[in-house]
Amino acid sequence: MKDNIKIHIIFRTCDKVNAVHGSPRPFGLDKLSLIKLCFKSLVQSLKTIDHAIYVVADDISIELKNFLLQYNIQIIEGVYGNDNSIRETFKIASSIPSNDYIYFCEDDYLHTPDCFEKITHLIANYHEIVPGRFKLNFSFGTIKRELQLFLGNRFFSKPDLMVFPCDYPDRYHPTWISKSYIFALNNTHWREVNDVTFTFLLQSMTFKKHQKTFLKAAHKANDRFLSRKIIGKHFFFNKTICLSPIPSLSNHMHTETMSPVVKWEQVINQIE
Repeated sequence: MKDNIKIHIIFRTCDKVNAVHGSPRPFGLDKLSLIKLCFKSLVQSLKTIDHAIYVVADDISIELKNFLLQYNIQIIEGVYGNDNSIRETFKIASSIPSNDYIYFCEDDYLHTPDCFEKITHLIANYHEIVPGRFKLNFSFGTIKRELQLFLGNRFFSKPDLMVFPCDYPDRYHPTWISKSYIFALNNTHWREVNDVTFTFLLQSMTFKKHQKTFLKAAHKANDRFLSRKIIGKHFFFNKTICLSPIPSLSNHMHTETMSPVVKWEQVINQIE
């Protein structure tokens, strides 16, 4: 099955704005250097994977355009703004064959060399992953013994898979930490997560199933709305299960969102 997996990368970039939220970048990188580095890491990670790359270029510089055109890509240029550039990625996604996979990628995510090797391994072995059984217990009156109210599979049919390739550091912070199901394949652990940014992977047929929700989420780049509507937690009726790798296979390149464990400076040196 792994040999039959094709991934369509939709890379969204703009080098005119350093960061939408004004967050500083690690290692003293300026935005143009950061984009080049992240794009190189993406291409290198796809070396053994059947793929196509589309670049949604939002008012980019000549230097960045010339850099991107060195690669085998299809470039879509315009002056979009953040929301419209997201909509443009969804427009491209709507034409992708239903059995193929789509990776929506923002321009400030650094990828490890084995990122897509492990993601395609997950896709090929997704049948091995069964979300944990959900137990709800309660006590009533003076009865001290808890009674088991519910025990059963948390879905009636296998939920569609969604992959967020970044292990965010706030998942380990005392304020935000929560219980998570962890699944082990033979080369990576995967954590069930409930929040994503606009960088994620899913099958084209899953995108088409939820296309109206995706378009609504593009308004004010509302990834929280998208996560709430698309991703299941305890039950998965018409929702996806979203998995994130441990340790991380990508890193959101802001100083406050550096994924733990991985030595990202070494990853950069490998890429360069």
